[in-house]
Amino acid sequence: MEQNSVAKPPNRRSTGVIVVGIFAVIAGLGEVVVGFTGNYLGILSNSMTPSFSTGVVGLFYSLGGFFLLITRMKWGAVLAISFIGAEILGRIYLIAIGIAPGKGFDAVKILVGGLIALGLIIYILFKWRSFD
Repeated sequence: MEQNSVAKPPNRRSTGVIVVGIFAVIAGLGEVVVGFTGNYLGILSNSMTPSFSTGVVGLFYSLGGFFLLITRMKWGAVLAISFIGAEILGRIYLIAIGIAPGKGFDAVKILVGGLIALGLIIYILFKWRSFD
């Protein structure tokens, strides 16, 4: 008895996932710069106190993007989601301990940045089937 084997076409990485990965790496590196300098490209109205913690939060974001870019495997997507999720939690932590502002226009910018990161996670989940 002969079995018909249909070759599964290789999953191509979607352009959207590549864009999300690149964005996460660049945004994370921006946060690392904020960790060293207190501000980046004048995004914040008032510079933050430079802190190692802020740099680590940015590193999480970059690592999330990095794992999206280096693999098409589900484990890479899980790591990306985990690191980007850690970035969101890190933002909350920075506000809770007073490194990042919890009030005012800069706080709104930090909130919007966190919502963008959450949007990236949701996008990755919508693209889940595109990962091997």
